[in-house]
Formats: sequence, C-alpha cells, structure tokens
Amino acid sequence: MSKIAILACSNAGLDYLDYPKDIRILRSVIHFGTDEAYDDYVGIDAKTFYERIKNDPDDIPRTSYVSPGTMIQYFEELEKEGYEEAIVITISSKLSGLYEAVKRNAEEVKLKVTVFDSLTLAYAEAFMALEAHRLAGEGKTVAEILPHLEKIRDNNKVYFAVDTLLYLVKNGRLSKLQGTLGTMLQLKPVLQIDEEGKVATVEKIRTIHKAHQRVMEKYIEETKGLNVVTYISHAHADEYIDWFKQEINKAFPEREVVVAYLTPVVGAHTGPKALGVGYIKI
Repeated sequence: MSKIAILACSNAGLDYLDYPKDIRILRSVIHFGTDEAYDDYVGIDAKTFYERIKNDPDDIPRTSYVSPGTMIQYFEELEKEGYEEAIVITISSKLSGLYEAVKRNAEEVKLKVTVFDSLTLAYAEAFMALEAHRLAGEGKTVAEILPHLEKIRDNNKVYFAVDTLLYLVKNGRLSKLQGTLGTMLQLKPVLQIDEEGKVATVEKIRTIHKAHQRVMEKYIEETKGLNVVTYISHAHADEYIDWFKQEINKAFPEREVVVAYLTPVVGAHTGPKALGVGYIKI
C-alpha cells in the first residue's frame, strides 16, 4: 500500500480550521508595494491583513503563488519521509496559475504527484483536502480518492457579496468595465464561483444589506430538502456573521454552520468585509 501525502494551497484556508497537521500547505505570497512580501498566514494572518487594508485602502496588495523551488523542496522532503505518492489540491485553475505550475514542477521529482483542480477556493477546497486525508488514512488509493474529490467538486456552490469591487478589478478577477460601472453606481453584486471555476456576477444589487439577503435567498432556495455541509467564509466581516447564522438556523434548525476566515491571499482579491455562504451536497 502506497503512502500518500495530501497537500493543499493556502487559498483553502486550512490554517483557520482544526486540520491534521500532516496535510502540507503550499503558501502563496502577499505583496505590498515593491519591498514587502509575506507568506500567507505565517507572515501575516487574516485579522492583521484585513485591518491593514481597511486602514489604507489605497495600498492594494498583490499575490503570487508558491515558488518552484519551494514546491520541489516540499516534494523532496515527502520522499525522504517515505511517501510514494501525493495529491495536491489547488485553487481553481481559472483563478491562478498554481495548478499548471505544480504539474510542471512535479515532473522534476521522483515522487508520483497527482494535481487536482478544485475549481473553487476557501472552505470547499479545504473540505476536499480533509476528505482526501481521511480516505488516504483509511488506505484508499489515489485512484479511489479522486472520484470522491470530483463528486465534491461537482456538488458545491458558494454565493458571496463584496463591500467593494476595487480589489477584484485591480487584481484582474473582474473586467475593468464591470468594476468601473459598479463603483459608479455603488453596486454590491452577488457573485459566485461558477462551474468553470471563474468569478461570475449573479445579480447586481444596490446595497450590501440587499446583497446579503439575496445570498441567503439563493442558499435557501437551492438547499431545501438536501443534506449539505454549510459554511460561511468571510473577510473579517464579524458584524454580518450572526445575522447569516440566524437566518440559516431559522430555515434549517438542524444544520450546523462552519465559519472560517478567507485567508489574506484570497482577501487580497475580495477586499475587507466580503462574505460568502456556501454548501456542499453530501
């Protein structure tokens, strides 16, 4: 039986969850200006990051994925620890070049590396990593684990609202035209990660409160009668979380809700106070 390592990128936000520490995290980097760079979570955590960009909204951070040298170092260390195979779960390939980069660099090592494109980010990606780790611990092979990850990938959705479009536009996740119009009209659109793994506009709404209401309506409409894992991912949006939890509890009293931070490398694109409600069909 092969010893299988599980890796995820820091976009999954595992650091803010209770996770098995033998899941390795490929940490992206957050850049401010030309001379400040921080490894995600290790160099700057979510609370510190969101307070910084809230206090200085003109200092727009940039992000980059983990360096090729660091990737190869991780793989070589796993080999030394006796691992024969690895599954690397990445942020959507439509939102980052990490998926292709891991595939390229995996060719440089002896470890047999399988790269899995989550087509999402945040908690849904973290859930994939946790499930892959569980199955590997039960002795499942890579070939047996991958269909389970594909099922999660095909059965999750997240709707979110952002307080400002500035960060999505500046970091290239929305077109400049969409962003300019949204800023002019002070729109607070409801967004989703679509089936292709892209950020897509669902509806254009005028206030953040109405955007939040629409996020809840979409979640309730789509999960009636289903067995789902429910989660809230947020960019230091503490003032909104209780309302969302109360609304979910009203509609579905039996459901538990996982609440987790959007880690800085994701928050660099959403900006502060973004909040998403997502579900994974079980």
